[in-house]
Amino acid sequence: MEQLGIALLIFCLRICDVSIGTVRVIYTIRGNRVASAVLGFLESLIWIFAISRAMAYVNNPASMIAWASGFAAGTVLGITLERWIATGHIIMRVISLEKAEQLRDTLREASVGVTALNADGRGGARLVLFCVAPRKRGREMIKTVQAIDPDAFITIDPVSQAIGGELPGVGEASAGRK
Repeated sequence: MEQLGIALLIFCLRICDVSIGTVRVIYTIRGNRVASAVLGFLESLIWIFAISRAMAYVNNPASMIAWASGFAAGTVLGITLERWIATGHIIMRVISLEKAEQLRDTLREASVGVTALNADGRGGARLVLFCVAPRKRGREMIKTVQAIDPDAFITIDPVSQAIGGELPGVGEASAGRK
């Protein structure tokens, strides 16, 4: 019974340290030093405790399975947490063959930053909409676009840095972190 309890403890510790590590890596990539440092401290503290338990019970196959299973579950949980937190901004590019002006106006009314550029596509002149918004609004924006034009071409990328201009709901954009 004790060995199963230790295996469960290792599993839970691995879920914690790996999910924290997954989120930490994403904050690191985005340049958020403070959050990365705090998360890194917690991650390593939990990892040290987890590895000490695993090494103390290295002859217990349940502990080894718990270690690997906790890693896998922690990865899934970390990605899920990061999607739920959804920090940062996205840029969505929209090309609509017939409803670009309506999309532009609707998105602006929804407080989404939209810049419309004339472009020349395979089928002729087009308007390309560049929309910048908080990442949490991504699904809402997709639904809005698809409700108006289900055939619109949409691409979405994260914004690593925004300098100048305006981000609706945020005010003036500022230079990236120093």
